[in-house]
Amino acid sequence: MKRFLMLLLILALLAACHKAPREVIWTSVIEADSYRISALGGGKILSLKVQEGDLVNPGDTLAILDSRELQYSLDQLQASANELHAQEALLETQISLAEKDLGYQNARQNRSARLFEAEVIPLQNLEDSQLIQGKAELQLKASKQNLGVLSAKREALSAQQKILAKKLSDCLITSSFAGRVETLFYNEGETIPPLGQLASLTNLDTPETSIYVSEEWLARLKPGMAMLLKVKGQTKPIKASIIRISDKAEFTPKAVLTPDNRSVMVYAVRLRAENPEGVLKDGMPVDVLVP
Repeated sequence: MKRFLMLLLILALLAACHKAPREVIWTSVIEADSYRISALGGGKILSLKVQEGDLVNPGDTLAILDSRELQYSLDQLQASANELHAQEALLETQISLAEKDLGYQNARQNRSARLFEAEVIPLQNLEDSQLIQGKAELQLKASKQNLGVLSAKREALSAQQKILAKKLSDCLITSSFAGRVETLFYNEGETIPPLGQLASLTNLDTPETSIYVSEEWLARLKPGMAMLLKVKGQTKPIKASIIRISDKAEFTPKAVLTPDNRSVMVYAVRLRAENPEGVLKDGMPVDVLVP
């Protein structure tokens, strides 16, 4: 019985040793994705919609800038555009009538010319019809020129409206990324300049880290290979995988230099970790193990 119990104990120890990760091979530092959220247009901050520490998604509103002056200017431009539209509609009606009148005067002048050739009417009548026809042509030409001027004004006005509409939309500062708000650089009521940085975000969903391996280890590591990260105070290792291995050797970076490795040629290996529980933090030191 004692032998049986001893055998079970040995088997349990062997199983535990098999499941436990090997000794620490490398030490590294966690790197989070960092983003800067800036205001495209400047202005007074009317409202901040987030606080430091909040989680945001792409499209979420971070702040609203004062847009009242821009909105007033845009309304004025719209009123001018409406007036131009009414003037264009009136001119188009005038042009339609002028074209009809010119057609009538052309026919009348042709008839006068035939009658004059037939010596039915005097020269004065022919000249009168030609004069009236010329006035109709000038009226049509002037109306079309005026319409062209109004169209040019409308296009310029439309361009101004688009510029103001873009500035107005820029008063709503939104996030293009998912992450946690680390720092807010402005408060409500303060004025942020154009392109001023409003906030910094970090994303720790899939943080990365780098290790530097010798040529001896290079042959044992492959992209996609599973690795483990050990964090101080955490009993359970965190899963990671190799995403990239450098093809070029380099001297050990200063950040990881020791008296023993300062002249060693190494290869950079990039790892991406799983962090569903948010254990890993930016700048956190970790031990990298081979399963």
